[in-house]
Amino acid sequence: MNKKQQNKINKPSVDKPKTSSQKLPFIVLSIIALGYLILFFADYSLFLKSFNGFIKLSEQITPFLVIVFVIMFLNFLFIKPAAIKKHLGEQSGFMGYLYAIIAGIISVGSVYMWYPLLKDLRNSGMSNKLVAVFIYNRSIKLHLLPVMILYFGLKFTILLTIASILYSFVIAFVIQKITPTN
Repeated sequence: MNKKQQNKINKPSVDKPKTSSQKLPFIVLSIIALGYLILFFADYSLFLKSFNGFIKLSEQITPFLVIVFVIMFLNFLFIKPAAIKKHLGEQSGFMGYLYAIIAGIISVGSVYMWYPLLKDLRNSGMSNKLVAVFIYNRSIKLHLLPVMILYFGLKFTILLTIASILYSFVIAFVIQKITPTN
């Protein structure tokens, strides 16, 4: 056993304390549960009406969410970072835009978690305009599209999504003009 392996074994594992942003979902869920509990005792009929509305909304959204998660899983399974990195240079043309748009849309998590990867890609030749396209298209959230369709309709959702994608080209043009190339 080498020194690195032995040091890993000898070091006690210390759990990192949760940050306030990691605690927020639990806090929100607790407040909602407390509200339902208070409503249960204060006005049982209103509690039933509210809870039944939640169940109906869940039944409407769940099929869409399953489809979106399957698509996201397949994307993460088949799209390799090395393949995207290869095609995001200054001379990548339309395919570079397409990769940046798709990657921005399917990326999940907080945007700041993507900054190190984007910096590495940029240092490897990814253009500033495609970094901007990626970040701009993160506003399109696949997992929220079913909810948007439910509340605003399919036509509105499609038009807004297309407008967001098209406007990312404008953002790319502006970024390209005002920032130096890599």
